[in-house]
Amino acid sequence: MASAGFGGAEKVFLELSNGLAERHDVTALVVRNCRYRSMFSPRVTIVELQSNPTSNNPLLHFELYKVIKREQPDIIHSHAAKGSMLVHRVNRFLGIPHLGTKHNDRKGRIFNRLKWVSAVSHKGCRSVESTGHGTVKVIFNGVQAEETGEPQKSDTFSMLAVGRLDKIKGFDILIRQVAQLDFPFLLQIVGEGPEEDSLRKLIDELGLKGKVLLPGFRKDIPQLMHNSDVVILSSHREGCPKVLLESFFYAPLVLATRVGDVPELLPQELQTSCETMAADISRIQSGYEDARKVFEAIREERKATFSFDAVVAEYERYYKDILSA
Repeated sequence: MASAGFGGAEKVFLELSNGLAERHDVTALVVRNCRYRSMFSPRVTIVELQSNPTSNNPLLHFELYKVIKREQPDIIHSHAAKGSMLVHRVNRFLGIPHLGTKHNDRKGRIFNRLKWVSAVSHKGCRSVESTGHGTVKVIFNGVQAEETGEPQKSDTFSMLAVGRLDKIKGFDILIRQVAQLDFPFLLQIVGEGPEEDSLRKLIDELGLKGKVLLPGFRKDIPQLMHNSDVVILSSHREGCPKVLLESFFYAPLVLATRVGDVPELLPQELQTSCETMAADISRIQSGYEDARKVFEAIREERKATFSFDAVVAEYERYYKDILSA
């Protein structure tokens, strides 16, 4: 099996490669100077492509063709639009079964041309145009559960948001909304990205120093979720948010905007919007135990669906269907 991952799907590509390597021979194709190369399992064979990783570089296409021809995998699994497009172009001359995974609900027209597609959300699945040429299957991202210590709580209502500091995550809206709250709170927005300076400026302008923190990159997200009173997703657009899936394993409660698969995974009372976020946070805070019980009622079911082992097994079943087609 060969697996190719480029761009924003890197973490899923890495984790899935490592998981599959427990029972299969896996070769991972990565671009040069891959920053996460050291994180692969020793069981994964890594091939680093040396050509400039631009979409229309003929040298990259030729190198990719030679590597796949040499490896002769039973199946190729590519992630995201760029990796899937490159594999599709060279695989026309090789004819190896090829599965492409779509990680969002943007157009990604290459997926309309593939015979086999998986999508990490129902919305992403619906964004693939049906041409009658193959199958599109929803396979959610999985969570490799980690142990957490006892939650560290305080009397201050604690909120956590996690993600790249990018406009699409809606963190500026979240900051403006929490500025309207009339009870003591602490909001941590964990992550790095191009909006960091503007978010810090907004925090200063609204007088929220000490109330809204930007701690940057953190490796202890599970424990931070466990420590919080509620995890908040404020995104304008998502597929099936990984932060939401992790919340089912670690957080006591979650409140999320109605993006991607959120309406299918959370009950109405745990959904919010950019316009009503402050009111919904206040509602959660004042009726905290009731809201927490609502979330608790769906946690165990969701955890079973999104466990990493279950997701790996789902891909294995899909591979078998493809190879027997």
